Amino acid sequence: MLPANEGADTSPMVFKLRHMEVFRAVMLTGSISAAAKLLYVSQPAVSKLIQYIEGRLAYRLFERINNRLVPTAEAQVLFREVERVYQAALEVNECALSLGGGEHRKLRISCSASLSTVVIPIALAQLKRESPSLNIEWQTSLMGEMPNQILSKKVDLSIAALPVVHDHLHSQAFMRGRMVVIMPPDHRLAGHAPLTLRQLEGYPLLLFRPDMPFGKLLAGHIERRGLQLVSLLSFTNANEAVALVKQGMGISLIDEFVAQDSGLAVVPLADEIHFDVSFVYSRFEPPSHAALHLMQVLQAQAQRLGRAIPK
Repeated sequence: MLPANEGADTSPMVFKLRHMEVFRAVMLTGSISAAAKLLYVSQPAVSKLIQYIEGRLAYRLFERINNRLVPTAEAQVLFREVERVYQAALEVNECALSLGGGEHRKLRISCSASLSTVVIPIALAQLKRESPSLNIEWQTSLMGEMPNQILSKKVDLSIAALPVVHDHLHSQAFMRGRMVVIMPPDHRLAGHAPLTLRQLEGYPLLLFRPDMPFGKLLAGHIERRGLQLVSLLSFTNANEAVALVKQGMGISLIDEFVAQDSGLAVVPLADEIHFDVSFVYSRFEPPSHAALHLMQVLQAQAQRLGRAIPK
């Protein structure tokens, strides 16, 4: 809860925890409005408290340039100290929860849909066996949604099928996957292994939407080879492709993880198209013990599959 009237206070400045929280949110997001969303408070409340802090400190923390907040040199120095205190507070919170016998421990994760049929379920099953009291919340998300989920603390860790690039996030690749061709078991190409992209010309194809990350990945490889692969119907995630292929609409290019659980014929590509599966988490908050545990389980799984990326 932000204070109603801090401006009337004439006592020496004390940089309190609520001041740190608001200042940190503005530094992380770069704007008053985004900080307000991050903290679930009103925009005027954040603006008023920043003005109050600057007034009591007698120096500016932010310059207002072209409707943007640009941190001053003083703000950068202060942020380093605030971050140190914030991280210490997180460790205290983690310790307090763990002392309760683990019953309050929670792990909230999101993952790309392509990882939701095989990779993540196997890892979560193992994690639950090893930590029965851990409360796990799991959802699938588009990669474009992951930064906001992490920075707003709706999830603790995301597992993305492709790297997520964001100034405030770590994207740590740990497993390499590959694209494969899926088709009905009785398709004439089912016995051909491996297939080149050129061999797919002339066949009814179902491809990822070109504005989706996997769609961009495939489009780049197709374009570099000068091929004309036209999609009869575009889809958003690989599970949709599996359903369409089962309806006899054509063949498709999807990731190997969904393909292996599809019940369809899976044919490797001679023109290998790889992608790196990554852990995504905040640069400003270290992963919790539960998140680190899941990361270790997934890294071991990547090793068993022969898909681990060397550190």
